Amino acid sequence: MSQPDQLIVATRYGPLRGVRKTAATGVEYCNFQKIPYCKPPVGERRFKDLESPEPWTEPLDCTQQGPSGYQFNKLLNKIVGSEDHLYINVFTKELKPDKLRPVMLWIHGGAFMRGSSGTEMYGPDYLIQKDIVLVTFNYRIGAFGFLSFDSKELAIPGNGGLKDQSMALRWVRDNIANFGGDPDNVTLFGESAGGCSVHYHMVSERSRGLFRRAIVMSGCTLNNWSTMPRRGMAERLAKALGWNGEGGEVEALKTLMEASAEDITKQQDTLLTPNELENRILFAFGPVVEPYLTENTFIPKKPLEMCREAWSNDIDILIGGNSEEGLFALSTIKENPAIMDNLKNFEYLVPMELELVRSSQVCREYGLRLKKFYYGETEPSFENREGYLTLMTDKLFWHGIHRTIQSRNSSQKGAKTFVYRFAVDSETYNHYRIYFCDRNVRGTAHADDLSYLFKNLFSPVPDVDSFEYKTMQRLVELFTNFAITGTPNGGIVGDIWEPVGAQMDPYKCLNINNGGLSFVDLPEMRRMKLWDSLYKKEQLY
Repeated sequence: MSQPDQLIVATRYGPLRGVRKTAATGVEYCNFQKIPYCKPPVGERRFKDLESPEPWTEPLDCTQQGPSGYQFNKLLNKIVGSEDHLYINVFTKELKPDKLRPVMLWIHGGAFMRGSSGTEMYGPDYLIQKDIVLVTFNYRIGAFGFLSFDSKELAIPGNGGLKDQSMALRWVRDNIANFGGDPDNVTLFGESAGGCSVHYHMVSERSRGLFRRAIVMSGCTLNNWSTMPRRGMAERLAKALGWNGEGGEVEALKTLMEASAEDITKQQDTLLTPNELENRILFAFGPVVEPYLTENTFIPKKPLEMCREAWSNDIDILIGGNSEEGLFALSTIKENPAIMDNLKNFEYLVPMELELVRSSQVCREYGLRLKKFYYGETEPSFENREGYLTLMTDKLFWHGIHRTIQSRNSSQKGAKTFVYRFAVDSETYNHYRIYFCDRNVRGTAHADDLSYLFKNLFSPVPDVDSFEYKTMQRLVELFTNFAITGTPNGGIVGDIWEPVGAQMDPYKCLNINNGGLSFVDLPEMRRMKLWDSLYKKEQLY
């Protein structure tokens, strides 16, 4: 590189100092971390919509990573984080390339309650092999990002975390050219709650035109966990923190503002009732349909309605998931095997959005249909858990993805939808399955694909002759090809992946497994039809 060693970049708010690094793949790149993209959400700004940062004049030290937001860290088994954590990171090979480079903007997952953009999970080492600029960032999570009050006077309608993300998108638009990135060629991508977030930006008017393409991984707005039912979570959290229940939302908020971040983090994981857990509500705080409209409203109505008129029906996307997503539920049933004995007639697994009374004849009939499909004549038990884990794959992930594909196809805007299915099963490299599910089971769990896109702390770069290394190179090639040229095809991956055509039954996907790539009918299609049959047509897409 011809640039001097002193890496100083100007931004709209002030200069930054970065550092040159060498990736584990041997590539040299410029590293800028902990760049403020808004005022810190501390003190009076806790829970509120945020503003642009205060400008500065001296170069800001952006050579070290910033902290995560407050959360319970499962690996460390303790609460970690800081309220002052809203920073963005930029990784680029050249600050002044001959031609501005495509930008890939990553939104991390973590059930809207956990996670961060930290390089311990999302190292740039693999993607930075290609001629793109990679951007990652933190947004508020848990109650800090998704608290919602009905009262207009309190000005906390919800979705603060998604609005943080929108600010990060705007920061990229306004500043990324100074890092060699093209603000007119941004691909937004994310996984799990991050994939769901990407899809929210695709359907929300607040993010119209802020990116050109999207990659939606293992999560979307039509998953039944994408929107939280309004169940008074803010008041429940305040009560858990000592509020006496008097004085309405004003007093509840006062308690929440006075509470320590650690106490909020501790209590927010205790709020779900046995009934909510039985109904597979996964977390206490997440996106909500906002209770009133303002100029900042991000989710004004049900996601299904937003999908039908989404501005992004005009843009090309990649969308897909992993073959055994539901393995993530294994740790819960290992801790509490009784879950498997209490499935009754599966009525609690019928989607809540169908708005059926659990004891009704229809709900019972639907539950028995699910039970027969996944279990035949056998009974579910901890030993016989495969059917349940497959059902969770479909209920929580694939059916929402399938409906999103249908929704985009029905809009008939002609934008391309490329569907993938990730089914790589490695004994050593499917890190989510190994560390969070069970190192002795096989399959491709939720989040296992991340180990092949990002370098993480769990292990070194795979051996060059291994199928894991080839998988990493293929996945990086597919995703960066799409960001750079608008098609995932080309280079080492060949030219086999076609977008979904008018023919929806069945449609094809790019199947990525240990042996390589193949273009096949979606293997889950029979299962998708079962779930389709539970919905009326107007409820589906």
